[in-house]
Amino acid sequence: MIKVKNVSFSYNGHDEALKDVTFDIKEGAWISILGHNGSGKSTLSKLLVGLLTPSKGTIKIDDMLLNDENLLDIRKKIGIVFQNPDNQFVGVTVKHDIAFGLENQRVPHDKMVEKINYYANLVGMQDFLSKEPHQLSGGQKQRVAIAGALAMEQDILILDEATSMLDPEGTHDIVNLIRKLNKEYNKTIITITHDLSFATQSDELIILRNGEMILKGTPKEVFQQEEILKSSHLELPFELGIYNEVLKDEKISKRVVEALWAFNSKM
Repeated sequence: MIKVKNVSFSYNGHDEALKDVTFDIKEGAWISILGHNGSGKSTLSKLLVGLLTPSKGTIKIDDMLLNDENLLDIRKKIGIVFQNPDNQFVGVTVKHDIAFGLENQRVPHDKMVEKINYYANLVGMQDFLSKEPHQLSGGQKQRVAIAGALAMEQDILILDEATSMLDPEGTHDIVNLIRKLNKEYNKTIITITHDLSFATQSDELIILRNGEMILKGTPKEVFQQEEILKSSHLELPFELGIYNEVLKDEKISKRVVEALWAFNSKM
């Protein structure tokens, strides 16, 4: 369980990048945090992993207050994969990169090899362990970054714009992997994104605008607030716009509307 209460943050001591944000995330949920550039979503992700400290308010992870005293214990529970996986590569090969965090934890060699193989297999990169980062595609690099985070065996995984640099095929693969981690491995997933089509996969959405949380709810609930989304520079994809228009037409049966939503959410 994550509890964010009245959290504010300023980079310069004057202008607030986040303003009095409050929400809870249940264990095993998949939450997407959306907003335009400068809305505060990446700032929020860095606060959740302790890379930044709130100017005001509190963050609790599994009832532990996120502070200097608890930071090491909390980082055993929560990890982050940033937008550009090249910025996270520290090993000369895929194998060494996945091993990096395990080496810092002083995991015994035999156990380390076991974990590397297990998580490389989980993300579909078992045949690439000897490859160098520059030999990989964008989607493959993202998979390696996720494998490295998973090898730390944290319960919560934050993915900051995980699909923004990927082509449609790479995006599809990463979405399927995230769904598998969430549904089959019960990982709590937080995806930071501006892609509303991607966000339909989530259990709940949090919408930020100019550092403030303006909407929270299921994708179906949030996407019906079309004018608020537009005012936040978040345009509904064409198919979701059609869904909203169909929803307004009383002559069309509820069954057809729900079938259209189900179709959209699986794309």
